[in-house]
Amino acid sequence: MHGGRVVHLQGATFMSLFTKAWLIYRKDMLVEYRTRERLTTMFIFSLVVLVIFNFAFNTGATAIQSIAPGMIWVAFAFAGMLGANRAFAPEKDLGTFEGLLLAPIDRGAIYLGKLIGNITLIGIIELAMLPLFALFLNIPILPYLSKLLVILFLGTVGFASIATLFAAVAVNTRMRDVMLPILLLPIASPILIAGVEMTTTTFQGGDWEEMSNWLRLLSAFTVVFLVASVLLFDYIVEE
Repeated sequence: MHGGRVVHLQGATFMSLFTKAWLIYRKDMLVEYRTRERLTTMFIFSLVVLVIFNFAFNTGATAIQSIAPGMIWVAFAFAGMLGANRAFAPEKDLGTFEGLLLAPIDRGAIYLGKLIGNITLIGIIELAMLPLFALFLNIPILPYLSKLLVILFLGTVGFASIATLFAAVAVNTRMRDVMLPILLLPIASPILIAGVEMTTTTFQGGDWEEMSNWLRLLSAFTVVFLVASVLLFDYIVEE
């Protein structure tokens, strides 16, 4: 009986956590829908990267297939950094960040709300840019689409997890636009390397077995980054 009550209380706590995270996520998405500030910036940056790389590597189809994974992940990683950098900035600029931290909610809910928002925005950019990559680079995306979506999802969750955490660190510094890449890129490099390697194998017609080692690496880092970020966020935002 006592054990059942504990499980019920834990379930209620988790539901309350995700409900509050959903409210923060919904608020951020409503603001983004009205301004489209982050989405526009991220899309334009990704498009510029694509156009520059397209003209810089004007090679044959075989060479393009070996270069394309790097192009894709560079565009998505830097677009993701731009989006994550603005995750906490509106509250900080308006002086409401401290009020958000003082609100009677678990700070893990704040982190999860911001994280889901970053994943959503990066995912929208990825879905919008994949057809453009296929068009500009003349790569048939459709035969590889199911594998690419799995790889991109895992990579996006892992990258956004650590990017959201470091964005909370950088927002309290004067040089937050510079600080986030310095903190993020060295730590997130295993995610990006695994993503590039798996995308390369996919474009070469490889199956899941051929990239099983990279898949395990990507999954492991994604889980570690996500769990560690949830646990560390409360300490990160302390004065």
